[in-house]
Order: sequence, then C-alpha cells, then structure tokens
Amino acid sequence: MKNIFIPRVTRDKFNRVQVSNKNPEKFNYLLGMNINDIILFDNGTDELLEQGATILPRFFFLFEGTKDNELQFKPYEYDPYRIIVSTINNIIIKIDSIG
Repeated sequence: MKNIFIPRVTRDKFNRVQVSNKNPEKFNYLLGMNINDIILFDNGTDELLEQGATILPRFFFLFEGTKDNELQFKPYEYDPYRIIVSTINNIIIKIDSIG
C-alpha cells in the first residue's frame, strides 16, 4: 500500500483549486549548479546529453524568486511547470517551490 499517490491540493488567493503532483525535492539535483548551465528541454540535443549537460524535464523552466538575497517579482498566475529557485551569484542554493 505504500505506492499510493496523493497529490498536493492547495488554493490560490482567488480560492481556485490547484493540484500539484511535483515536489520541490524532486529537483534537488539542481542545488549547487549555475543557473546558466541548465538547459531547457526544447534546447537540449543528444550531443549535450552525452556530454553530461543538465537538461530539465519537458515543459519545466526555472524562475529566480530570490536573486542575491533580493526578492524578484513573481507572476500571479499559477504555472505547474515553473521551478522557483533562490540563487546567489547565479548558483542555485534553494528550490523554493513548484508553480
């Protein structure tokens, strides 16, 4: 019974239901990497994959929520593919949330 999937259900400020099936812990492999070295899925090639480049899963993209301890403006709309990270000198130090 330990393979039961329970999605995380939250509500936004307009009381709309948002269901997230991704956890920030899934992207812990990004910690300590330069944000400029991470490649989007659409820009990835087989050659980059063979060279060991980090390519994000399909549709996902990075957003710097906190850059050098300064809070950045975040869009209000919910996007289940937005990975919000905190960076210092372009190095990812924390995965804040997904969406």
